[in-house]
Amino acid sequence: MREYILHGKRVDCNEWAEGYLNYNKTRKQYYIMDDVNAFPIAVHKETVGQYTGINDKNGRKIFEGDIVIAVIYRCYGC
Repeated sequence: MREYILHGKRVDCNEWAEGYLNYNKTRKQYYIMDDVNAFPIAVHKETVGQYTGINDKNGRKIFEGDIVIAVIYRCYGC
């Protein structure tokens, strides 16, 4: 089963927060709620991305909007 986890950069210190997304209509602000801390963390709307279900070679989660570098080797004359 796919995990529905999102992340976004925090408004206060620009570090990544990971958890579940909430939106406050009166303040027009997005918040990330995690399982450890019960308080909402304000995040920038542009940085919110959902977990794709894929990990990189180091085991880190890849989220939508992440920049991934792929190296493709071609063998000419093989």
